[in-house]
Amino acid sequence: MDRDTYAKNFAKRRDGDLAEQFRWVPRMYRAAASRLEKLERQAERQFPGVFDRLDKARDAVGDTVPAWCWLPVAQVQQVLADHDPHRTSRAPGATGPGIAALAAGDAARLQAIGAWRAAGRHMINIHDASILELRKAGDRMPADLPQRWPLYGLYVVSEAPNGAMGTFLHLEWDEREQRAELRIAPDVTPTAALDRVPVQPLHLEGGTVTEAARRTVLSLQAGIDTVLGTESLPDISPGSAVEEAARLVAEKNAFWVAAADWLASDRTAPFDAAVLAGAEPGADWPPDKVPSTGRAPLLWLAGSVG
Repeated sequence: MDRDTYAKNFAKRRDGDLAEQFRWVPRMYRAAASRLEKLERQAERQFPGVFDRLDKARDAVGDTVPAWCWLPVAQVQQVLADHDPHRTSRAPGATGPGIAALAAGDAARLQAIGAWRAAGRHMINIHDASILELRKAGDRMPADLPQRWPLYGLYVVSEAPNGAMGTFLHLEWDEREQRAELRIAPDVTPTAALDRVPVQPLHLEGGTVTEAARRTVLSLQAGIDTVLGTESLPDISPGSAVEEAARLVAEKNAFWVAAADWLASDRTAPFDAAVLAGAEPGADWPPDKVPSTGRAPLLWLAGSVG
């Protein structure tokens, strides 16, 4: 089934064919697909042809980059610098380091969307009961996530007052430090807006989300020092700014760490949502190839095994 045919399973005219308890599924699908299409359009408008260039860059790096990483963000930045140096997002009065930070933000957002596109545009909805369990998952950081990660990137989608919202999850390979990261990019504004998709990196090391957040904060501070040409000795004592920042990062993102771990495990059983609309046969998880036609995303509904 190509993507255009797949999308027709969720057409509004077919809503009445579904049992009442499932009618939220096509509504969510349509709203999320519309959001994602807008984000892709905004990216292409700001950086014409960017995803074709990034796909070619991925082909060029080959197996020098781990198979679970679509394209390191440093490579994305280089493509933008080579082809679109004057299209960086702007803020009033931004100069020097500020513009560099904005360019880095552009690259991080394009990496999140590009990884999702390259994986085949997969959306996955986590069952409410599983969400409750994941919120109780604790502080463990799954350092082995890259060995289990199913696709370049996923878009975890849920219902929202405006129809749908989601979060991009993908993995980054820091070539300079030879380090893996989980990257979390929430797409939760009332209207899809590329420049309002923040990207939070988390080092996949340290044993706990709190320790991973601490190492991430320290790494970001070191990066700022490099850009500014300064050198600082960070204070990591209890109650310090570093510790407070790490605590906030850990609290905000612990759920997404647990969700990524769960989605990459054998404890989850995603199934093709189009089956609810009568599509036969359903696709298998994890997908083994990207369909060659159409742009519409596939939607998976995920619950816990057993």
